Amino acid sequence: YSKLTSTYGLMGDPCIIADHLGNFYFFHLSNADAGNYLDRIVCQKSDDVGATWNNGSFMGLNGTKDQDKEWAVFDFKTKNIYVTWTQFDRYGSSSSADSSLILFSKSTDLGETWTVPKILSETPGDCNDDDNTVEGAVPAVGPNGEIYVSWSGPEGIVFDRSYDEGETWLDQDIFVNEHAGGWNQDIPGIYRCNGMPVTICDTSNSPYRGTIYINYSDTKNGENDTDIWLVKSTDGGNTWSNPKRVNNDSPGKHQFF
Repeated sequence: YSKLTSTYGLMGDPCIIADHLGNFYFFHLSNADAGNYLDRIVCQKSDDVGATWNNGSFMGLNGTKDQDKEWAVFDFKTKNIYVTWTQFDRYGSSSSADSSLILFSKSTDLGETWTVPKILSETPGDCNDDDNTVEGAVPAVGPNGEIYVSWSGPEGIVFDRSYDEGETWLDQDIFVNEHAGGWNQDIPGIYRCNGMPVTICDTSNSPYRGTIYINYSDTKNGENDTDIWLVKSTDGGNTWSNPKRVNNDSPGKHQFF
């Protein structure tokens, strides 16, 4: 194996996706020697099945603001790459003047360049990197090129969508479900555990084509009984089902990640 390097630095939150040509894309946070800590989201590309990687392109550079918790998806219909993440005015700040937002950017040239980020979140979060910070934005692509994304924050789990390759989004985020106990969960033996939502859409040719699913964990049944839940929408995210518990263990056990 070889260790990846980039002049933009390498930090956590790794995400790897592939495109229709077999190229791989490795997204991660930044920590450049010259620049601010977490000042951008970096995308490094490999066109030889991971043997070598380029220095990377980036998105989200915005002064001293911090860019965190990214995730990406490739749309095999449009050949676009979509990325969503959290921007902090100032990471870890408890000031009411500082807030967090969910941002979106796309690449139409297979990771060479990225669009100016758009703000998706109607309600901002705080900067404490905790339950009231907006985090966990994972983009999903529908069968006709729709973009779906949900995240967690002060309003619980909320949802947004775009029908025009990310150019426009809903004027108001759709409430999906409360996030009991918040996304930052205490699991014995673990410093912190993220119960953030993961969104995906069925693009198969089955009767469930187009159904959107959101998977997350919460402590609805008590702080000592973390469970995994699933909700779904069959109308493009306008309405959502009641949560179904995925795990079937007896009370008092933690199911997470």
